Amino acid sequence: MREFQRSFQPIQLQVHQEQTQDDAVDWGSKEWGTHRFHIRQLLNHAIDQLQVKDKAAVLGAGTHGDVDLPELADHFMQVTVLDTEPNALEEIIESSGGVISGKLKSVINVDYTCLDQVQFYETWEEMLLNQAPASEMAAYIKDCAFRVRHREAFPQWKKSFSLVVSSSVHTQLFYIHALTQFAGYAEQYAELEVRQVIEALAYLRNSLITDYNKLLMTLLKPDGKLVLWSDMIRLDEHNENLLESLYQLKTEEQRVRFLFQAFGQYGMEPAVLGMKDIHDHLQHDNQMFKCWVWMTGEDKKYITAGFSGSFRG
Repeated sequence: MREFQRSFQPIQLQVHQEQTQDDAVDWGSKEWGTHRFHIRQLLNHAIDQLQVKDKAAVLGAGTHGDVDLPELADHFMQVTVLDTEPNALEEIIESSGGVISGKLKSVINVDYTCLDQVQFYETWEEMLLNQAPASEMAAYIKDCAFRVRHREAFPQWKKSFSLVVSSSVHTQLFYIHALTQFAGYAEQYAELEVRQVIEALAYLRNSLITDYNKLLMTLLKPDGKLVLWSDMIRLDEHNENLLESLYQLKTEEQRVRFLFQAFGQYGMEPAVLGMKDIHDHLQHDNQMFKCWVWMTGEDKKYITAGFSGSFRG
């Protein structure tokens, strides 16, 4: 993987801070050094460079714990929040006293990949139920990578947003769900056939990731800004010494080189592919790159990376 030559913000461990009883919803505005703190820095970097702040979009908002939506709504006339599943936006608006209700728009059950438009999941499930030959399934899966390129996910929002925010979407696209479905039928196939299908699923996944990055580009106005982040490496007993090795390096150049070599060696493939592709299409000027460690639970710790910047051209 070609190395990233961008300014490195030192990795910081997430510091847990108590939520105050006065906060109806904890947006992390008083936190320092946490996952949300670093995301807020990326957002502020982008917002400060915008001359026009009319509309913003947040893709992959999930439970809305990462992005302070009320604060974002203070900067923009409208914030559109997109989710692949139902979300809790109505409860969030109610807890905020309804002040931001006119600015926040929720769109759920969205399809970033356009796979719904080509009826992929129906055909895929039918193939599994009918025990279709592995070669036939692999050919169909790969063909879908080309079918979806002739479709548009959000044609109504082309060049509509001054700011587009992507919250850890690369690792959520398609692959895990499809792989889980296939696992229930894998015993019906020989080892080489299983590998053939899994390789085809990975091929489609990689194609969808770069298509998703292109989607982000189409949503932005010409002078718009992009903010995105992704969990890159899940730390465990086998690789946690990465942090110690990183902290021992003396210069920024050494840390950047080491960090992205680690991404290539230990990183989750969808995240590495997606972030590298984004990096290659971002302007180098006025770009912010940050990296931090955070814990999503007692047994899950990640190195996360994020960008704030503008697409080239």
